[in-house]
Amino acid sequence: MNKHLIWIDGDDFSGWCCSRCTWGMTAPRLESTVAALAFNRVAQEDFEKHTCVHNAQADA
Repeated sequence: MNKHLIWIDGDDFSGWCCSRCTWGMTAPRLESTVAALAFNRVAQEDFEKHTCVHNAQADA
């Protein structure tokens, strides 16, 4: 199963997350569209580099 970059917006967390593991990047308060685009680009790059760590109990 492939991993996907997903946006989570909740009461205690807003940011990009992995669809398969606990990797996440909290979104800061951004004042401009340029800053938001830069944050999204960095999140995409970090996401592509991360390796999902599987929980043995979750796979059982």
